[in-house]
Amino acid sequence: MTMTTNQPAATKRSKRAALRIAATLALALSAYSLQYAWAPLHSNWTDSTSLRGRSLSVDDSPPPRCRIPREYRLSKQPTSPAYLASFHGGGKVISNLAQALTGIATTNQVNYAKHRTDHSVLFETHYPLHGAIKLQDDDNFRGTILLLRNPIDSILSSFNSFYARQYHYLIDIRAPAEDWIRYRDSAQFAAQVKLYEKFVIYWMNKHKKNREDLLLITYEGITGGRGERFTKQIANYLDKSEGIKVIDPDSIPCIWEKFVHDKWYTNNGDEATAATTTSFQERADDRPLTQDQIRVVSRMLQGLEERFRRDDKQFSTIMNSYMNSLYDYSDSVIS
Repeated sequence: MTMTTNQPAATKRSKRAALRIAATLALALSAYSLQYAWAPLHSNWTDSTSLRGRSLSVDDSPPPRCRIPREYRLSKQPTSPAYLASFHGGGKVISNLAQALTGIATTNQVNYAKHRTDHSVLFETHYPLHGAIKLQDDDNFRGTILLLRNPIDSILSSFNSFYARQYHYLIDIRAPAEDWIRYRDSAQFAAQVKLYEKFVIYWMNKHKKNREDLLLITYEGITGGRGERFTKQIANYLDKSEGIKVIDPDSIPCIWEKFVHDKWYTNNGDEATAATTTSFQERADDRPLTQDQIRVVSRMLQGLEERFRRDDKQFSTIMNSYMNSLYDYSDSVIS
């Protein structure tokens, strides 16, 4: 059954205009609050309130022994960077953590240059998705941090970005439900599921022979109650890279607190709620799915689990958890 809306076109235009105004105000506030606090050249670390990305109030200052770089620069010496591979949503979380853990800047599709990559801590990529850069020479790379996320949440996040580009918003916003339903009922949903599968297969196969070079991190894990533990895993992984040194281990917990837990996500004190919702609240009752779409996602996840279960038990566990989570969407599924 296809859901439709009787809302007049003028009302829709007014709604989109209001959303544009809200997005513009949000951007202005974001630009004001995200000014970089550059450090003097003789000082690379701070225990005070000046942090790259935001200014902390007295009550919001880091706890004792929290040593965070004031700014992130390319390493003077060559490094063995790692890929940061993500399908959609969450890549910036890991990128910001890596920079805060090392003081070394990351490279992405926008600022890519060969000499820059060779002096970075991470290279952010969505490859093999359309338009993503494929590096021809990565023999010096440490390996890959593969960020996995529930495919339904990833597709919803991708749609929000698609909607923002379509209507020329400067930042991602939460798209109206009726627009999501039209997108969902087009060929786009099935295409996104296939792209998700292609993305995961590529990166799992890339490290099939050298599994120690692959670090699996889930979006749900890094933003949930055990995010501190996953941040330590990232720190240990990066610390084994040539030319990269991670900060004092005692500072790792507060790195996660300041750059993930406090900055983007709310804390309800319930560790069982592993996937803390974002400001767009992707998973909601007004984002319905059909039974057929749930089955398509389930078959895709099952296929991935069966393909790699012998190679990686952790991956198998993650895929099974995503399959089990499909039950969470039962309230928003339509027949």
